[in-house]
Amino acid sequence: MQSNHKRKAYYFSPYDVLRPRTNQISDVRFCEGLAQNNCEVTLIVPYSYRSDNLAKKGVLDFYGVKDKYRVIYLPTLFFSDVSGKLMTSIMVFFNALFFLKISFNSFFSKDKDYLVFSRSPVILLPMVLLQSILKSNLKIITWVHEIKDSAVYQTVYRKSDFILGTNSAITEDIHQLLGIDKSKLGLTLNPITESQSNLKISKSEARKRFGFDDTTQLVVYTGKLFIGQQEAIFILNAAKQLPQYNFLLTGGKPNVIEYYSQWCKENGMTNVKFSGYLKDYREMIYYQFAADVLVSYYTNSEHDLRYNLPQKIIEYMHTGNPIVTPDFEATRDLLTEENALFVEGNNVESLSKGIEKLMKDRALALRLGAKAKLEAKDYTFKSIIQRILTQISRS
Repeated sequence: MQSNHKRKAYYFSPYDVLRPRTNQISDVRFCEGLAQNNCEVTLIVPYSYRSDNLAKKGVLDFYGVKDKYRVIYLPTLFFSDVSGKLMTSIMVFFNALFFLKISFNSFFSKDKDYLVFSRSPVILLPMVLLQSILKSNLKIITWVHEIKDSAVYQTVYRKSDFILGTNSAITEDIHQLLGIDKSKLGLTLNPITESQSNLKISKSEARKRFGFDDTTQLVVYTGKLFIGQQEAIFILNAAKQLPQYNFLLTGGKPNVIEYYSQWCKENGMTNVKFSGYLKDYREMIYYQFAADVLVSYYTNSEHDLRYNLPQKIIEYMHTGNPIVTPDFEATRDLLTEENALFVEGNNVESLSKGIEKLMKDRALALRLGAKAKLEAKDYTFKSIIQRILTQISRS
């Protein structure tokens, strides 16, 4: 593949972007990074017929995309999230038809490079099988967020032209387990956008949105919130042990907020505030900038600690506020003892002591935060995809 060719990039997402969630945000950002590297980008997504969908016309503006690209909505014939074997099969079928169209076009376009991306092995399986027969002028790239012991996953990994992993544990395991050459493996992390990296928000400005002043000692968690979530339970138990500090948690549907608010009331806690589900995810960054301490404390009951790299880690780093978290394999490409405070996992005492240490030792907190912020400036989709495209062109 010649790197000086014009690139046409197609990203097949299994997620309906008209209902924003973490994975949708990540896929939309990935496509913007491609567009910022002179790719002609098309994002292909399933469409579900829901009354609370975002408007198609302004969907990229809602996600804060500055460098626009085309979005195509494929029918699923359903009225809820894409889930279950029947709906998935319909989605895969329409994606395969669209892939055939791309393959056909690539045969008659010698001056362009065709790149097909997806994080979904289920979507990619018929594509890699068709490509092995058609031998069309395109490359298929898999973006891996976790490795599963599945024939579908392994077939897609082996037949892909290039594999991207969000962290080194993923790419190393693919190399070791499947024998795939390292020249066909690339590292993305979970970056932020170029516009996010240039955003400057003062702590005072951020706090005014939530009714906190500069004297408030504030611990913040951003992300999902659901009943039975072990991460939330550990953080709330830490809040119970640290009544002198205020805790602010984002996420959660009304029934979830009611559940945890009642839990706090029963435990005599008045130092916890819940935002509820944020309809506009762009508000999330204000919560992160408002913090004195940022917490990421997921557990092995909810995630694979070797592979799960939270999207919020680089967002946290960018704020310059200190991070408290366990030392997980999935985050070691980003976090070290020089830019985060590590505590034991599944141990509320260790989490509480870590939070208190950062609250009391502000010199340490400032040093860790400043180091994280300095390193985060290089972790944007634009810069990382520029490197990835160079690697793909040489593979």
